[in-house]
Amino acid sequence: MATGRSSFAKRQRDMAKKAKAAAKRERKHDREDDEDIEDEEEIVDDGPKMSNDQIMQRMADLQGRYDDGQMDLDTFDEERSSLMAQMVID
Repeated sequence: MATGRSSFAKRQRDMAKKAKAAAKRERKHDREDDEDIEDEEEIVDDGPKMSNDQIMQRMADLQGRYDDGQMDLDTFDEERSSLMAQMVID
């Protein structure tokens, strides 16, 4: 005759599965928190500052080199983004 209760071993397996899943969730949560902290770090650029006129001159030179085929599109985009980030908007 069946008792309708699960065996002790089955309960132990179920509890172990739940504990393992909880530990996995906790590790994932901790990993996400660490990534958020890294994203929040402030980038400080203490390098020499160029005037907007100097930046625009460099942009023109950069565009000329790209038009002449001296650099590929990815390099052009990276350098252009870097220059644009240095522009001061009043």
